[in-house]
Amino acid sequence: MKSPRVLIALSLLLLDAGWFIWDRVHTFSPTPEIESTFLKNYTPTNVLNRFNDLQASYGIGRGSGTGRDSVTQTADFRGDFALCSEKFVPLMYALSDDVVAQLVRNGARILSQIGDARAGFHFDYKLGKTVGSVTITRLELTPLDPTRVLGNSKPVPNCMVGVHTSIEVAEKWFPKDPGLIQVSMNNSIQ
Repeated sequence: MKSPRVLIALSLLLLDAGWFIWDRVHTFSPTPEIESTFLKNYTPTNVLNRFNDLQASYGIGRGSGTGRDSVTQTADFRGDFALCSEKFVPLMYALSDDVVAQLVRNGARILSQIGDARAGFHFDYKLGKTVGSVTITRLELTPLDPTRVLGNSKPVPNCMVGVHTSIEVAEKWFPKDPGLIQVSMNNSIQ
């Protein structure tokens, strides 16, 4: 007959092994197969290049995280360049229109879209088993380096200022279709 201490130790060991197996089965890791087509394909570079005469510095960051019932994936796009102030609003609307076009082209359903050219834009979307958001932050003024603007051959126009753009994409993938929660408000007076 086994001693009670041995039985308790074996029980705890089996319980720990069971928890480990359950945790591994319910934890998901990022893989290329679960990355949405939008996140794989999205880039604001073409729009930004139309506004900065190819005189820009770009940065792209990507991240991902495992989860018990989902996987999180992120991307952020940054650009620094010189821009005449009268092009601020057209640039912001061009970036917004481009996000909409790329979401639709990649099969996403846009759930909400808010913002304006002065404050920035935010989009929520669903694409298959993925729910995501895109945030275009408002343009930030930065110090202007005249040697990087149009090279040294031309004088810098008075309207030019340094700007920083930032676009963030955040997605959450679920192993099962998360569905949609629909909220309706009835504002009618009865």
